[in-house]
Amino acid sequence: MTLLVGRTLGFQLLTAGVTVVLARLLTPADYGLFAIALSVQLVGQNVAELGLPAALVRMPEAPPADLQAATTGFLLAITLPVALLLLFVAFALLPALDIYSDTVRVIAITLAAVPIYATRAVPMAMMDREMRFGRVAAVEAADTIGFNLFALAAALAGAGVFSLAGAVPVGATLGAFLAWLTQRGALIPRFNLERVRPLIGFGSRVSVLGVLYLGRDLGYVTVIGALGGAPMAGFYGMAKRLFSFPTALAAAVARVMLPTLSQSGEERPARTGRMLGQIALACGLPLALVAGAIQPFISVVLGDEWLPTSEIVLYGSLAMLLGASVAAPINSFCLAEGNPNRPVIAIAAELVAGFLLTTVLIGPLNEVGVGVAMSAGAVVAAVILIAPTSQLVKTGAWKLMRVAAISFLAAAAAQLLDLDNDVIGLLIALGVSGVVWIALALAFLRDDVMRAFAMGRSLMPGTAR
Repeated sequence: MTLLVGRTLGFQLLTAGVTVVLARLLTPADYGLFAIALSVQLVGQNVAELGLPAALVRMPEAPPADLQAATTGFLLAITLPVALLLLFVAFALLPALDIYSDTVRVIAITLAAVPIYATRAVPMAMMDREMRFGRVAAVEAADTIGFNLFALAAALAGAGVFSLAGAVPVGATLGAFLAWLTQRGALIPRFNLERVRPLIGFGSRVSVLGVLYLGRDLGYVTVIGALGGAPMAGFYGMAKRLFSFPTALAAAVARVMLPTLSQSGEERPARTGRMLGQIALACGLPLALVAGAIQPFISVVLGDEWLPTSEIVLYGSLAMLLGASVAAPINSFCLAEGNPNRPVIAIAAELVAGFLLTTVLIGPLNEVGVGVAMSAGAVVAAVILIAPTSQLVKTGAWKLMRVAAISFLAAAAAQLLDLDNDVIGLLIALGVSGVVWIALALAFLRDDVMRAFAMGRSLMPGTAR
């Protein structure tokens, strides 16, 4: 997890810098259109993979070379024709009919990355299985660098929203190339359905869960774009970028905990509970800082036209805290237990509650309604996930509740100061939020804070373990 999250934090400066420049070059409507296209691409990728990488990770014995080759061939057979067909429709068929749609073209370009991701799915699964997360971090770092550099160059050249869409397959290509270089033996893809068929049963259930989670973002973007317009969808997309740390942490937790908990036996509930509390603690301070200083931060860094994003950040912070600290570890716990039903029910309930509330609240409350709907849906999912678990897991949930209260008070302390949206206001808001959070955490969660600090020190290079 340290490797995966550290990789993300290491490239936060690059991503933050590029995001600032792109925010000046592109419009909220551009970001909204890209958010829709990216969500479609992620859902399509998850559907096309059918959970086969997760099935390879959970196999009791190492997957043989012929199975790996057959899996890659199967994924390419599904994804490549679809991607080529969409590109033909967007850039040949529709223009021949005198129909021009930026939305269709952006989606087609973004979906061109799906076959590329398919080529690296098996190598990445093997890295996960063997817990070679340093190589995983390197591959994903290459993807991030390729995306940001291409997006920046294309935006400066005047490509508009297509700078973001084209950056997706470029980043995927760099990551796939590195994944194959780091694999212990490159395998030529082969199509052999009979060889892959035994994996499809388990994989399809994992795929359903993944599709529901990805469908959450796609659903929010679609509902927001339909009811509030493309600019509001762009504000939502920018808010998700500002929540990149808890998102990255949740992804790292899910990636590491599934193979770990699968081998934990009787220690599984206790480890899940400890991880739940520790992740909440790790997310609490960054979320408090972002929420407490969000208005001056957006004005200083992104520009006043992005200020409506602050409402989504303020009222949607709880959703990010719950998603990282509850959904990621407990979903992994349930999958390791062979029980994917509860995570599926939880995310389905979150989707229903979140989408319904967005529809109802977006009219009278605008961006505030989006944030409230996100957090309310996340609370529903968290209750469904936590309620049936053992007391060992619920111990972490009690710590989560204290972290949430501390983070709320720290952010509120800065929000109540009526600061100017300038550099001085930004520094004061960050300072107040940070001091209040640390003071309250030391007062009510001292042992956990000190334990987290000790863990962090033990992971520093050259420190004895």
